Amino acid sequence: MTDEYPETLALWRCIGCGAMGNAAECAGSCAFAKSFVVEAARYADLLEHFDALRARVEALRSWALDLCATEGFSALAGLRSGAKTLLAPVAAPPLFAGDEEGAEIWRCATCGQVEAFRDCLGVCIRRSGAFVETSDCALLADEIARLEAERRGLAALARQVAWSSPKPGQGEAMRLAFRREAARLVVV
Repeated sequence: MTDEYPETLALWRCIGCGAMGNAAECAGSCAFAKSFVVEAARYADLLEHFDALRARVEALRSWALDLCATEGFSALAGLRSGAKTLLAPVAAPPLFAGDEEGAEIWRCATCGQVEAFRDCLGVCIRRSGAFVETSDCALLADEIARLEAERRGLAALARQVAWSSPKPGQGEAMRLAFRREAARLVVV
């Protein structure tokens, strides 16, 4: 995931019929291509969740790396309290439905003109807003899904470390099993 933001399109949208467009002037040799857009606020919601999730995964990775470096069963005790703090609930990732969630537009690659005609309802109140392509939201949603899967795996290990107690004489075996699983999850 790059730290670059997607291109934002300033478009008007009729609150009656849903027609959309912008004020770009036609250059005379238009080459329109179909695209789908959503309000930029939708991308911002996904990005906010992505940032929070990335921070949680980084904290879990750091904890798992510490677990990989443990020597002796007694070192595991300090990691237990850290595991418990990392198990705070995480908001469910926002779902993104892709193009079905967006509005279809036709955008000219030459002049940038955007058109999305609809049958007029006679209301014609146009409000301006910022929009991004649904493909940008889809890429971010895919990255969120990847991070969420990693978070679930690391959190499962943290739960085991936080709440498991070994049988007598099995402390070192438990520590080694946890250490192997941590190494597998963070690919050390």
